[in-house]
Amino acid sequence: MRWLFGPVPSRRFGRSLGIDLFTRKTCTFDCVYCEVGRTPRTTDCVDIFAPVDEVLDELRNYLADHHDDLPDFITFAGSGEPTLHREIDLIIHGIKEMTTVPVVLLTNGSLLHRESVLKRVLEADYLVPSLDAGCPETYGRINRPTANIPYEKLVEGLISAQRACRGHYILEVLLVDGINTSDEELEKLKECINRINPDSVQINTVFRPPAENNVHASSEETIQRFAELVGEKAVPVAYYTLRGARRQIQGELLESVILKTVGIRPCTIQEMTDSIGVDQAAMETAVQNLMKSGQVRELNFDGVGHIAISAEQI
Repeated sequence: MRWLFGPVPSRRFGRSLGIDLFTRKTCTFDCVYCEVGRTPRTTDCVDIFAPVDEVLDELRNYLADHHDDLPDFITFAGSGEPTLHREIDLIIHGIKEMTTVPVVLLTNGSLLHRESVLKRVLEADYLVPSLDAGCPETYGRINRPTANIPYEKLVEGLISAQRACRGHYILEVLLVDGINTSDEELEKLKECINRINPDSVQINTVFRPPAENNVHASSEETIQRFAELVGEKAVPVAYYTLRGARRQIQGELLESVILKTVGIRPCTIQEMTDSIGVDQAAMETAVQNLMKSGQVRELNFDGVGHIAISAEQI
């Protein structure tokens, strides 16, 4: 698969089939915590990156082959900011015509202040933008946006999107230890969240190796403190665990699925085992084979090992 990946274990959306509209990282932000790595050059220029027909044909084939094992969600995610795609509305509409699986759009929210962009994404079942800062200074430090998107434009876009949203509007806040976790920063975030008025607030932190080595996860105590500050709309994000029977996938087929999955982002063996739905012994054997052949490598983040694509494979 070129434009699809997974299904992957999403801590927020269960077993999620991903759609990645980019062949290389393309984003309006260069977030310090990004699990995809650094953004070579931030941009706010929309374009057609993935051909609409190719994406929809690939999804149609996938759904036909897996009609008895559908994912929980189809999610726009991966290696770029989905709203940079000029024809994302055609892709969302095409998905809605072929399946009842809910469509999730994960976005950093940076382009939602543009009316043309906002109109393109309103058919998604779940509109899930991000807000990681309650003031311009922290916004610049944690998200490192392109210069064309000042903080107030970001917030204005998030407010406009909430008002226009036809489905579920969920705001994600990602806490990074020492950057947006002080009492003052959390209070500013809460004030901004009140202005936006989302349906719920998913409180997340850094779970995978980030773009910058000095970035670390927030403590559970801080996440809980912020959840109490936000109130009843707060939803601290937990780890996803597979439910149901395991599949009998092994050998080269399993290895190819692993390569596609970690080519998007690093994952732990447990995450891949749960997402793909295979026996853990088979997963460990496949990972060892890929490591011996130099196709994947292990990264350590906060004491947890993650499998990532080898540099030679990029």
